[in-house]
Amino acid sequence: MHQSVGNKLTWFLLLGVLVVTGLDLYLSLQRTRATLLDDLRHEVAAISRTLQVTLDIAGDDAPWRYFDRLASSISSFENILGLVFYDQEGRATAMSASLRTHNLPPAIDVREIIRTRTPAEGMFSENGAQRYYRIEAISNSSGMGIGAFLVLEDFPIFTREFRGRAVQMLLNTLMLLVVLSLIVSLTIRQYISRPLRFVSRHVKAIGQGHFVQRLQLQRQDEIGELADEFDRMCVRLDDAQRTLSTETEEKLRLARELRHSEKLAALGQIASRLAHEIGTPLNVMQMRTEQLLKRETQSEKDRQLLNVIVAQIERITKFVRQLLTLARRPEIHPQPVSINDIVRCVWETIGEQDTPSGMTVRLELTEHLPLVLGDPDQLQQVLLNLIVNAMQAVEGAGQVTLNTRFIPPHTEQHGRVEVTVSDTGPGIAPEDQARIFDPFFTTKGAVGGTGLGLAISREIVLSHQGDLRVESTPGRGSCFLMSLPPASDDTAFAPRDKEHHASTDQQGSRTDSRC
Repeated sequence: MHQSVGNKLTWFLLLGVLVVTGLDLYLSLQRTRATLLDDLRHEVAAISRTLQVTLDIAGDDAPWRYFDRLASSISSFENILGLVFYDQEGRATAMSASLRTHNLPPAIDVREIIRTRTPAEGMFSENGAQRYYRIEAISNSSGMGIGAFLVLEDFPIFTREFRGRAVQMLLNTLMLLVVLSLIVSLTIRQYISRPLRFVSRHVKAIGQGHFVQRLQLQRQDEIGELADEFDRMCVRLDDAQRTLSTETEEKLRLARELRHSEKLAALGQIASRLAHEIGTPLNVMQMRTEQLLKRETQSEKDRQLLNVIVAQIERITKFVRQLLTLARRPEIHPQPVSINDIVRCVWETIGEQDTPSGMTVRLELTEHLPLVLGDPDQLQQVLLNLIVNAMQAVEGAGQVTLNTRFIPPHTEQHGRVEVTVSDTGPGIAPEDQARIFDPFFTTKGAVGGTGLGLAISREIVLSHQGDLRVESTPGRGSCFLMSLPPASDDTAFAPRDKEHHASTDQQGSRTDSRC
């Protein structure tokens, strides 16, 4: 059974207090008993000395003749059982009537007491009851011992007094134990058990990886020192975890880039060989087909077949060109550009095409964004590819939204310009999101695409020192986020109180809103 440190400490302290108070109670009872016995002896001694003086005065006049009167007088004292007279030979010559049913003290040399005139006293038991006796010698006028007397006393008052005092002391001790128990228990609970439980909960939280825990106990004792050291340890662990996490993420990023570079290197070799092995025959086929198309003698059906051949040749050529582009990482021609202008240009390009009925392409642009350093043509290619994919995911009725915003430096190291392309389509399965930017991976089926569009788009964004990622929930649509660094670190918004958003739908109607 689990017991807390506070409970154990309380029991140990109470056990120690119990031992000390028990020992003190025992010693106190012994002192009380000795005090009562001393009082009893003094009482009997006083009575005996009074009798001795009286009998010594009457020693020449046969003092035992006064026995009846003395026995009657002494019996009036409480607890005095009776009186016994002894002659010079140590024989009992007179005895109180009350003592005839009681035993006298055993093994007492009365003659020696008379001869030496030295009193004797002591205790003995009779039928389980304690008796106290004192023997004094009787002298005549010449100082010679002529007899002795014995005073016998019972212990009922002594016993009652002793028991009363013992009970009172025991009750006082028990009350003291109860009070001490409450004080010790409350003190240990307040100043030891509760802080230790508090520390224990935080230690368990640290064991689960929550290194931001802080005790912050304002105490000037050992537990306060423990709490301060615990907080310092948490700070060190938190820093170490952050450092380790950063290093781990960096290692994972380098490993991903290495694997990606290896894939691109292998893909480049394949693309180069394809371009060499397929490119020349394709050029010859395309030239011959175009020559056949120029002949006026070709029938309309033959022309249609030849146009199909040309289209397929151009498709193969485009595929090989995409492979080469992906393998070589496109070369950019950077210049300061407005990301909003690029988004509007792509939106206008989409608007010129036939948009399915029920589909809306919406702009939500934050005005006065910082310029970015990039290649306008390549950035348009990326956004166009993302928008076309979003429109294909919507499949008719739905909405595609293009949004721009600036992430300020307090959440990013140098701030970022972000463009999001979101749709209301079916979303992307979690297992596909990790592979969505891999070359040749597609969710459109065998005839839906080559699987190179997003891979090339990501390479273009990476070449601009940016990032392209996806957030998607199945059944709730997808959102592709492209973030780019501003043209310079000191870029700021144009003077304005609040951000300004421009929202434009596909048909060209425009509404402004402020957030």
